[in-house]
Amino acid sequence: MEWYTRSSQRTSGSNVGATPHSNGVFSQPSSATGAYSMNSSTTSPLPLNDTSYNSMTPGVPDWSGSGGGESTYFAPAYERSSYFYANTPLYCCDWTTIRLASDLDCIALGSYKEGFSNRIQVLHGLPFGSEMLEDIDLDGTSDYDYEGIQGFDFRKAAEINVDYPVTKLQWDPQLQKGNVGPSMLAASSEVLRIYKVEQNHLDPNADYKMVQEYTLANHISGSGHNKRFNNNNNNDNNSNNNSTGGGKSPTSKDVVHTYPPVTSFDWNSVNLNIIITSSVDTTCTVWDLNRPYGTDNGMTNTASVKTQLIAHDSEVFDVKFLHKSTDLFASVGNDGSMRIFDLRSLEHLTIIYEPPHTASGHLKTPGTPSLKVDNSQMVNPKALLKLSASNIDQHYLATVGVNSNKVILIDIRMPGIPCAVIDGSIRGTSNAAINSISWHPKYNFLLTGGDDCQALLWDCNNLELKLPRTTTSQSGGNNGSNVNGLNTSGSGSSGTTTTSIDTPVMAYSEELEVNNVTWRGERGDWIGVISGKGFQGVKI
Repeated sequence: MEWYTRSSQRTSGSNVGATPHSNGVFSQPSSATGAYSMNSSTTSPLPLNDTSYNSMTPGVPDWSGSGGGESTYFAPAYERSSYFYANTPLYCCDWTTIRLASDLDCIALGSYKEGFSNRIQVLHGLPFGSEMLEDIDLDGTSDYDYEGIQGFDFRKAAEINVDYPVTKLQWDPQLQKGNVGPSMLAASSEVLRIYKVEQNHLDPNADYKMVQEYTLANHISGSGHNKRFNNNNNNDNNSNNNSTGGGKSPTSKDVVHTYPPVTSFDWNSVNLNIIITSSVDTTCTVWDLNRPYGTDNGMTNTASVKTQLIAHDSEVFDVKFLHKSTDLFASVGNDGSMRIFDLRSLEHLTIIYEPPHTASGHLKTPGTPSLKVDNSQMVNPKALLKLSASNIDQHYLATVGVNSNKVILIDIRMPGIPCAVIDGSIRGTSNAAINSISWHPKYNFLLTGGDDCQALLWDCNNLELKLPRTTTSQSGGNNGSNVNGLNTSGSGSSGTTTTSIDTPVMAYSEELEVNNVTWRGERGDWIGVISGKGFQGVKI
C-alpha cells in the first residue's frame, strides 16, 4: 500500500536512547491571534484551558499569518517523556486500559518493514506524576488519580514476529468493561490473527508472551458459510488446523498466504463474539468467535463464519460497526463509495456516499480538484481508505480518501451529501494527505494524523444544527430504507450546502509524518501518535 511505502522510507536515527524527560502536549488556540499551536518538548503538560502558548512557540509552525517565520525544535528520544522508540518503522497502534485491581495501560504497536520480518509489540504504560495518588476503594480495589498523571513509562511486555506488515490492531473491547478474562489482541495482515497476551500466574515476575489463538483466513472456496477453523498452534509454521464445515481450512503457512489479504476489521463492542473483516476480494466476512463470556476456562479456540457477502465492486479497504449496534455496519472501498448493511436483511444495502461526477465525467470530491479515473491504476483516485464511526451518535461516519487532506463527514439520514468536510489544508497552507482518523470515545471530536507531521483535533459538535430542516427525494437516488429505526432514504435540498471545518481546536507536531493516531481507551484524556520509529503519548 502507498501509505506503507511512505512511512518505510523515513527513519529517525537521532531518536536513540532511553530515560525520556519531557512530554508531548496538545495546546489550544491562542486567544490573542486565533492561531493554534503544538509542542513536542515541553517539560510539563498544559491544562486543557491553558492558552498561554501561541504560534511562535519553538516547535510550532506559524499559522497565524502574522509573520515570524517557522522555528522548529524536536526533542530526541532520550529527552522525551511518554515515548517509546522501536527498532523498525511503525504504522499501526491501539491503546486500551484494562480494568483490574488497578488500571493497566496496554499499547499494541505494529511495524512496517519491507520483506518478511515484521513484529507486533505490546507495551505496558506505567503512570507517573508529582500529584498522582492511588485511591483505595472500600472493596479493596485501587485506582489512580488520572488528573495527576504527568506521563507514562512505556515498557515492552511482549512481542511476536509476523511476516507481513499489520494494517490494524485492536484490543478486545471487554478489557475496558472490567470483565474477567484473557487479554486478547486482534491484528490484520494477510489474515486476521487473534493473540492472547498472558503471563505465568504462578510467577508474577515472569515475562509476558503472545499466544496465537485464532487465524481467520478470508477464503471463499466452498459455500462461504459454516466454515470453522480450529487454531491451537502459536505460529503458522507449525499449523495443524482442522475444518468442520464447507470450504478448506488453512493447513500450512504456504496455503494461508494464498488467501485474499484482509485489509481491516472491527471487533463489535456490544457482542464480543462478533468480528467483521474486509478484504481485497470485494467481500466482508462476519465471524463468530464462539467463546464463553467472562471466563478463560473452556475456550474453544474455534471461529465460524456467520455470513460472507460481496460488499463493493472492487477492494474493500475499511469496515466498522455503527455505534452500539450488532447488526449495522458500514464499509468503504476502492470504488469510492460508502455503504451500510444490515445483517438482518442482507438482500438490501444503502449507498450512503459516492463521489459526485462532473459533466465531463471527472470525479469530484468536495473541496478538491476534479480527478479523472484511470482504471489501469491499482488504487483509484476516488478510493476511500479509512472509516471511523462516531462513538456518541450512530448517525455520523467519517471517511478519508486516497492522498486526500479532506475528511468527509456523513449523516446516514441524508445519503449522498456530506453534512460537513474537515479541511486539512489549514487555510490552504498544506496539501499533505491525512493518514488516520479516530473519533473521541466520549465526545464528538475527531482526531486526524497526516503527512504534514501533525495530529489535529477537530470539533464536530452540533452538526445536526447545520443540516437542512426539510428534504426532498433525489431523482435516480437510492430508494433507501428504515434500518434499525434510522431513516436512510435518499434525500437532498435545493438549499443544502456542505459545512467546511477548517480550523482545528488543538494540534501536536512531530518531526516525521504521522502514520496513525489513537485514543487512550475509553478515557480519551491522552492520545497516542505513531511517527517514524516512535510512539508518543500526548496529554490533552
